[in-house]
Amino acid sequence: MPIIGFNQDIHFSQLARSEFLVNPAFTGTFNGNIRATANWKDQWQSINNTFRTYASSAEFTFGKGRPKHPTFYGVGLFAAKDVSGDVELGATNLGASFSSIFKISRNQRFSIGLQGGYGKLGISTSNMQWGSQYSGLNFDPALFDGEGVDFNPQQFWDLSAGVAWWYRKNDRSVAFGAPHDAKIGLAVYHLNRPETGFIFGEEVRTPMRMVFHASAVLPTPILDLYWYPNLTTQIQGKQSEVVFGAIAKYTLQSGSKRTGYGTDVAVSGGFNFRINNVFDAVIPQIFLDVESFSFGLSYDINMSRLNTASSYRGGLELSLRFTNFNHYTHKNPFRRAVDI
Repeated sequence: MPIIGFNQDIHFSQLARSEFLVNPAFTGTFNGNIRATANWKDQWQSINNTFRTYASSAEFTFGKGRPKHPTFYGVGLFAAKDVSGDVELGATNLGASFSSIFKISRNQRFSIGLQGGYGKLGISTSNMQWGSQYSGLNFDPALFDGEGVDFNPQQFWDLSAGVAWWYRKNDRSVAFGAPHDAKIGLAVYHLNRPETGFIFGEEVRTPMRMVFHASAVLPTPILDLYWYPNLTTQIQGKQSEVVFGAIAKYTLQSGSKRTGYGTDVAVSGGFNFRINNVFDAVIPQIFLDVESFSFGLSYDINMSRLNTASSYRGGLELSLRFTNFNHYTHKNPFRRAVDI
């Protein structure tokens, strides 16, 4: 019987919609004052009681309306829950992040961010069934399990930090081949290596997770068509992951660039690929933007040898994002450009 188990951090495939898991320094690095996101994922659907992950986050920026000041700030809040299996092994995380975003030049910013969080990890022992609890005819939960293993919910505090470079350029003055938006960042999660073991008498500490992320929004020769190459590398303990790919975005209808008013409608789609020591998954993604709202849909197609059990069914993922744009461009240190 296994005594010690190991878990990984909460994980989404739509990395551009879960920045609080990628880099605290990305807090506030968007075009607008307020941004709120909801995420939902159902993984390994070929197995009963699959891995389910829920998250929501909100970001607020301050100081963007002060053109003479070279610094503005971002504050973020997030909540996430991960549940799996009949025994409901899961984690609940609550936290906040803060970033300072410094002006390097007219179109470049440097950002440093900190993130603190509270987490709880546990398991539902009431759903466990042991061989010693069968009376010979049926299962009797009142019988002693005879295993001598005690499970205690674990509560912990967490600390993470990151740095990032952000480039942004106005639509109307960008030459072909130059990015409208680009981000490069490096973050380290679990700096304090919190204790997360929930088996009594065993000390298990979460290893630090290092994340490198790079992405850009680039124009194409076709008017209103952009593409978004991206790369994210994560290392945690002996585990590593690389996610890379590209998404294309086409603007179907544009609002006013001068006032910010009017309805923007755009559709995006593409593929990302995930490698976890082996070629793990293909991730098709599609996004629909209508003014301040954006809806995302993706699916992990499992390509590793695990597809014998998963039948290529990885995970369905949904996201919903709201961004409160600045309606007058002079309030923003960057004029309104293209977002993915």
